[in-house]
Amino acid sequence: MNWKNTLILAFIALAGVAYFRFFEMKWPGTEEARRQSQNMVNVDRTKIDGIVIQNGDQKIEIRRRDNKWRLETPIKDQADSALVETLLSDLENWQKEGTIPAKEIDADKSKLAEYGLNNPKLKLKLLGHDRPPEILFGKDAAMEGRMYVRFQNSKETFLAGQSVKKDIDKKPEEFRDRKLTDLSNAQVRRVVLKTPAGEIELEKKDTHWEILKPLRARADDQKVNDLISQVTSAHIGQFVADDRGDLRLYGLAEPRGSITLFDQEQKKDQKVEIGESIKVADREDKGQTLQIGAIPEKETDQIYVRFTPRGSVYTLPKKIEEILNTKPAELRDNH
Repeated sequence: MNWKNTLILAFIALAGVAYFRFFEMKWPGTEEARRQSQNMVNVDRTKIDGIVIQNGDQKIEIRRRDNKWRLETPIKDQADSALVETLLSDLENWQKEGTIPAKEIDADKSKLAEYGLNNPKLKLKLLGHDRPPEILFGKDAAMEGRMYVRFQNSKETFLAGQSVKKDIDKKPEEFRDRKLTDLSNAQVRRVVLKTPAGEIELEKKDTHWEILKPLRARADDQKVNDLISQVTSAHIGQFVADDRGDLRLYGLAEPRGSITLFDQEQKKDQKVEIGESIKVADREDKGQTLQIGAIPEKETDQIYVRFTPRGSVYTLPKKIEEILNTKPAELRDNH
């Protein structure tokens, strides 16, 4: 055998190894294939763009927008990303624990009704690449923690755990994010605080804060961060109403003051207005406004607020109004 033939054979052998290696990576091995066959759904969570839940007459739609989850129906708001990610994780780990073949269902037409799958109340549709058919949720099974499930246009029925059902069998407001904003202290580059006593403007220069108004002075970094944290760490108590109604009901028609947080990366501001003397900023000025208004009659430890990026009236802990008491001298660095 001459060297040319040897070289050709070596090339063929290497090509064969590369070919099988490539498809070995592409195709699941025996164990992986067995695991996938036991999954209720095989999805890549990064390719899921949306979730549609039909719960009786109530439709809930959540979409991924700019790598963030948004509630689109029946209300538009920031979605609870942790809750959505828990649902996707539970879907990935959802296993079949029993199968009732379609031919068995066909043999007894009453079976689907018995399993609560003839006209189920609860349905889940995933949106995105390689999505599975719509998932239909039936009755709880006699086996504890199990329920009946099937897919749209299929009579084959499965026994599966109830984790996914528990994730989606919720009211729309339960999918709303209770954290007021996803803006962090580190992202804030400028602050404008308006109170009945006047206006304070702060700006971050490199890693330190400075007061620009009503006087120029070095600010106390910790005190400025504490001020910002009152907004960035705020959690919503109740979802009260959308903000297209009569804001006078909540003391939000004429805010008493405002705090605007300017985002370093997106160059957009998040503005908190506190209620009764300064007019609400128009949405055209890019302001993202939280107005703080009246105290609810029954929850005196809460206060009505409105945060314009989310377009609704909420309640927050009453202590948020303490930002109106801020004085320039309190923010100065005295060292």
